[in-house]
Amino acid sequence: MKVSYFALLRDATKKRSEIRGRPASTVRDLLRDLAAEYGPNFARWILKDGELAGFAIILVNGQDVRGLQGLDTPLTPESDVFIFPPLAGG
Repeated sequence: MKVSYFALLRDATKKRSEIRGRPASTVRDLLRDLAAEYGPNFARWILKDGELAGFAIILVNGQDVRGLQGLDTPLTPESDVFIFPPLAGG
């Protein structure tokens, strides 16, 4: 599974993307694993009380998880996951 990070998450992870050798079974599991690995600077942008934070966006194979099964969206070793923290701009 490939996971790509954007904006502030690149600072938290020190990576643009990575291949996860042990893929999680759902988006929720993946985010919990990443929060445990990268700590509060990652988690605060993505999770709030165990749910997707505010305007964070998670795409799985190009589709927003909000239009799929949310954090319970299943993942496979072939999944391509993009994680965007809340973005601002004009």
